[in-house]
Amino acid sequence: MTAARRLRLPAGLPVTRAIALFAALSAAGAMLTLDPRQPPAPPRTGDLTLAEAYAGARVQDTPGTLPDGAAYTPMFFLDSQRSVGTAQVPGGTDVRLLLRSGDGLRELRRMPQDQAGEFAGFTSDGAELVWVELSSDPDGSGRTRIWAARLDGGAARVVTEDTGAVMLFDKQGDLTLHDGRVSWMADSDREGWSALRTVPLTGGVPEVRELPGGYAISTWPWLVSESAADAGEVTVHNVATGQRTVVGVRVNELLSCSHAWCRSIVIGSTEASTAIELARPDGSDRTATISGAVSSAVADVALLDRFEIYTRSSPILTSSRLLLYDLSTRTLTLVSDAAGRVAARGGVLWWSTGDNETLIWHALDLREL
Repeated sequence: MTAARRLRLPAGLPVTRAIALFAALSAAGAMLTLDPRQPPAPPRTGDLTLAEAYAGARVQDTPGTLPDGAAYTPMFFLDSQRSVGTAQVPGGTDVRLLLRSGDGLRELRRMPQDQAGEFAGFTSDGAELVWVELSSDPDGSGRTRIWAARLDGGAARVVTEDTGAVMLFDKQGDLTLHDGRVSWMADSDREGWSALRTVPLTGGVPEVRELPGGYAISTWPWLVSESAADAGEVTVHNVATGQRTVVGVRVNELLSCSHAWCRSIVIGSTEASTAIELARPDGSDRTATISGAVSSAVADVALLDRFEIYTRSSPILTSSRLLLYDLSTRTLTLVSDAAGRVAARGGVLWWSTGDNETLIWHALDLREL
């Protein structure tokens, strides 16, 4: 233990003067400690971390290789721990579609790689998993089918081969489950029209509803039209009630909408001067969300009517900063400093870090925040 320091008084110093001297020395020490010339602590800079913004937020990691050594690419997450993805057969030429939970694997489909097999449009209602399968026949002609599999087991099954020319927008509404049926958009035989096709999950002949213009499915029963820069307008259309909202596109603006929010991206004169805003389709509640060398990481607008997913690039890095904007709190949160590929579907956000042997997939269930 360190001995307490003692204040030695000069001989003959009166007690009252000693007390006054001790008080003066104490005050001087305090003044040195609280020197007003010392700068205050600098204000916080940078974005909130995930742990700071959302107590208890959980990011689940999935290795980029399977136990058999095959590279694994997730296409869809049911939750942060269960994913659906593709992997080649080790030493073979087949591509597998797998349901993965930890080290547990369930093979849903297998296709020869030379059939140019592609799986897309995944969606689930918690009981069924549904997807689009695109392949080519030996004569080179294309084939598109809608497949489904129960999550509690059993073989995958074809829902329909009568798909029309499926339109895929890389959005979570590319296939939509509702009322025991599945819907998707397809080209129409009439120029300038699109077709909304719907079939029961049990199969049957699809119901076809033609619509003037080109649409993507937002959240059922809402459709949104697709716009181009400096061109026209975006229409938000409810196919159940007929309600329509038309949103004008401003000069130099890239505009996309869901049924609840519209995202405006304006790219400035430099790569670092992009500005992104969100507003309701009727123009209300407009808010600036992010600016700089930024982009929207996913095509869907305002996941869960709440979250925007952005990336911020750097000229010296090949990866990007992954950011989450929360419309309920108007806050921006840093999710990852070095994200590679980024995707989101059904309320789950996932991204990669590393490559080859170090590749890891990270998943965050936004429904838990």
